[in-house]
Amino acid sequence: MSAKPVVIVISDLHLGGGGADKGDDHVFDQQQLAGFIDTLRASDDGQAGRIELYINGDFLEFAQVGQHLYTLRSADAWCSEGESRAKLKLILDGHPEVFAALKAFSAAGNRVTLAAGNHDVDLFWEGVQADLRAAAGPIDFVLGADWTSRFDGRLRIAHGHQHDLANQFRHWAHPFVSGPGGEQRLEMCPGTLFMVKFVNWLEGNYPFADNIKPVSALWRILARENTLGLASIGWMFARFAARHPGVTLGEKADARALPRKLVEIMQADDAIGATLRGWYRSYLDGSADDEKIHATLAGDPERLEALMIAVMAGEPPGAWEAALAKAPVGGTLGAGQGTLQLAESQKMDDKLLFREVAKAELTRAGSIAEVVVLGHTHCPDDWSVSEAPGKRYFNPGSWTRYAEIGKQTKLRLADLKNEAAFPYSLNYVRISAGPAGLNAQMLTHARCAGGL
Repeated sequence: MSAKPVVIVISDLHLGGGGADKGDDHVFDQQQLAGFIDTLRASDDGQAGRIELYINGDFLEFAQVGQHLYTLRSADAWCSEGESRAKLKLILDGHPEVFAALKAFSAAGNRVTLAAGNHDVDLFWEGVQADLRAAAGPIDFVLGADWTSRFDGRLRIAHGHQHDLANQFRHWAHPFVSGPGGEQRLEMCPGTLFMVKFVNWLEGNYPFADNIKPVSALWRILARENTLGLASIGWMFARFAARHPGVTLGEKADARALPRKLVEIMQADDAIGATLRGWYRSYLDGSADDEKIHATLAGDPERLEALMIAVMAGEPPGAWEAALAKAPVGGTLGAGQGTLQLAESQKMDDKLLFREVAKAELTRAGSIAEVVVLGHTHCPDDWSVSEAPGKRYFNPGSWTRYAEIGKQTKLRLADLKNEAAFPYSLNYVRISAGPAGLNAQMLTHARCAGGL
C-alpha cells in the first residue's frame, strides 16, 4: 500500500470488553474513539484518502479482558491462538462502533496500521489478524520491529516497551514459546505476568491500580504500604527497575533487608513459615530443609525473587499478599532502608527515560530522523531536543485515565479506589511533510481534568 502524506499517531487505547467489562479502562463514555475516527474521515484529507492512522501499540487489552480464558500456570507462556481469538471476540463485541468506524475510514481510501505493544502481543497470531480484518477492514500490522519509519526515515515510531525491563520481551521479533505438550503459545513478559496474576486481582478493591502504567511504576506505590505482602511485591519490581539504564540504587540501599525480615517472620510465625517453605520446596528445591531455606532466602535476593515469580505464576491471584497480609513491614524496613530505600532510589522516571530513548534515536550517527513518537508511558510529552535543534519528541499518552509520573511518588494505594479522580487527555500526533521538513504537532481530541 502506498505511503500517505498525513500520518496520525495514537497509542495505548486499551480497548477491553466494553460496558460489560468492569476492567475496561479505555475512555468510551461518549464513544470518543469512534467519533475521532469519523472526524478524521470527514476531514478534507480523510475524504481524499490521504491519512494513515497509526495505532502505536496497546490498542487492545488482551491482558485484562476475559480473565477466565487464560488458565495456564506459567511465568513464561501467555495465550494460545484460540485463547487470544476468544479474548478478541469480547473486545470486538464490546466496541463494535470503533471497528465499524475503522472499516469506513479504510473504505474512504485511508490506511490503518496497528503496531503490537506489550498488551497486544496477541496480534502476532494470524487468526487474530484475520478476525480483526473481518471486523475493521484492510488493516496493516507492524510486528516484531523496535522502530518503524515514515517519510523516508524522517519520522521514527516505536511503542517503547522494549526499553522498559518489566515489559520487555526476550524474543520480540518472534515472541513464541512452547507450552504444555508442545503447544505453541506467546511469550509472557514480566509485566504481563504481574498484570494477570496480581494487578487484575488488586483491581477488585482498587479500580485504578491497573492504570498505573507502565506496570513497573506500581512498585513505588506498593513499597509504601505497611504490609509485608504488598511491600515485598513492590520490592520484586524495584529489583526489575534497578536493572534499567539510568537507574541507580542509593548507597545505603540493602537488597537483603526485606529477605532478612521475611525470614524473621517465617521463623516466628508457624503459619507463614509453613506456607512459604512449602512453596519453596514445590517450586525451587524439594529436598531443602528449613535451615537451608531460611539461609538461602536471607542471603540471596535473586532466590527470593525467583520464588515470588514462581508463586505468582503457579498459585491463585493474590496468594503471596494473602499469605503475608497480617505481617507488618516493621522497623527493619524503615525510611532509608530496604524496600523504601529502593523506592526512593530511582533517579530517572519513565518520562525522562523515554526522552533519552528519543534523543538517542534523533542524534545517533547517520540518523535523518526529525521527529520521534513513542507510547507506553501513558504520560503525554512534547519535547524539543536541545542537542538537536529543530528535532522533536512526542508521546500522545493514553486514551485511558492516567497518573502523572511525578505524582506517583505521593500516591497511596487508597488513592486508587476512585478512577474518576484522575485525568484523561485523548491526544494524537499529526505529522505531514512541508517544504522545510516535517510538520508535527500534538493535538487533543477530548480532555478531562480529574479531581486529584
